[in-house]
Amino acid sequence: MRLVPGNKYMRATIVLWSVLVLGCGASVQREAARMAPAAAESPALAFAKAARQQPPGESTTSPGSPPSDSALERKIIYTADVDLVVEDFTPVPGQVDALVKRYGGLIANSQVAGETGESRSGVWKLRIPVARFDEFLQDAQGKLGEVRSVSRDSQDVSEEFYDVEARIRNKRQEEARLLQLLEERTGTLEDVLGIERELSRVREEIERFEGRMRVLADLTSLTTITLRVAEVRHFVPDEATTFGDRIRRSFMESLWTMRDAGENFVVGVVGAAPWLALFGAPIALAVLGWRRRQRQKHGAVEIM
Repeated sequence: MRLVPGNKYMRATIVLWSVLVLGCGASVQREAARMAPAAAESPALAFAKAARQQPPGESTTSPGSPPSDSALERKIIYTADVDLVVEDFTPVPGQVDALVKRYGGLIANSQVAGETGESRSGVWKLRIPVARFDEFLQDAQGKLGEVRSVSRDSQDVSEEFYDVEARIRNKRQEEARLLQLLEERTGTLEDVLGIERELSRVREEIERFEGRMRVLADLTSLTTITLRVAEVRHFVPDEATTFGDRIRRSFMESLWTMRDAGENFVVGVVGAAPWLALFGAPIALAVLGWRRRQRQKHGAVEIM
């Protein structure tokens, strides 16, 4: 059967229109499906998402990604506990203060217990620059007293430090985008309030991260040393002492014993004084009466 040329052109036209109609319908359905979630979102949420999106061409930084290895500076917290023993505690507070000033540090806290004549002790919390940490420990052990124990510790906080630093940088960028969006947006009051709420949240996070950054920076720039000094007269160190030290200690112990004995005697006399005043008079009267009777008795015997 031969096709008439007119019918052939008509069929081709029908097929072409069918393809166009089907294609347009599918495109319309896809566009409607894509726009449906966006239409269901609130204006404030849409603005927040727009502010959090990175503009094209702007570099991104992951919150946990530290700088490159070539620029990486390790952030380490150093701490130490030093326990010393001295024979005389009197000059120790002044020595500690002078030593800390010499190394450019500061005394964060101090506590001294005991009185003169008793076993005294002190505890100091010292902050010393990291660069002079080892030098200070050696000097303290050699000049302040005899070492009873020394312990050191370190904590690497580099990952946390650079993570917080990156988070602050990202939050600053988010804050700048929100401010720009707030200036350019001329929407409804609800839209403006939504942006301001997001801006307030971002600024609170920035303040929290900056506070943590300050703490880490302080702990990593100054070491923390807990110094304990106790007055122990008969302390025997683990290492053998020299002959001169033994003679000096023996002489000092004799002086301390004599001083303690004299102090105890004076304290005993002063403590007994009220009792002597209370019972001394009756005893003295009794002795005088007894002596008088003895004299009278001897006088009567001589007369006879």
